[in-house]
Amino acid sequence: MSLEKPKIDESFRVLHAKAHEYITDQQEILEEQHAFGQFSSYTVDWENNIISFSNEDNSNLNLAFQIVGSLDPEKSIWTWRWDNPEISEAEKEELDIIKNYGAFYDFGYLSNPKLEIDTPIAWALTAISGYLRISKGIFRIQKDTEAQFVYFKEVLA
Repeated sequence: MSLEKPKIDESFRVLHAKAHEYITDQQEILEEQHAFGQFSSYTVDWENNIISFSNEDNSNLNLAFQIVGSLDPEKSIWTWRWDNPEISEAEKEELDIIKNYGAFYDFGYLSNPKLEIDTPIAWALTAISGYLRISKGIFRIQKDTEAQFVYFKEVLA
């Protein structure tokens, strides 16, 4: 499968730089306030989009997340979550902001439903998505053979 590569121009680089800075700040807040990165395991509630990080001492951190896209590591194919016809209207509305932003500014990386990319670009797209949605951070969750890239919507009590 050969997919056309979208252009990366200066305005896209600026967007990525802003997104990277924002996400880095948010991850640092999670680390400082909630010990993010210090947990030994996690479980995923896919039905409710909640990830629970925990330690043996019963300390935990629960975060609501939104899947942005998935990356098939064998084929290096990224599929935007907004392209999934089975998502709810609320989820579609939340993700359409990313797609529409890409379409408005002619950022093919945000508006093409499928892309041939590598993992660093997947992280960049997730950071941009998290920035556009004012997230609390980003993460990658392995589900079966694909990596699900997510942004954190909120820290749960």
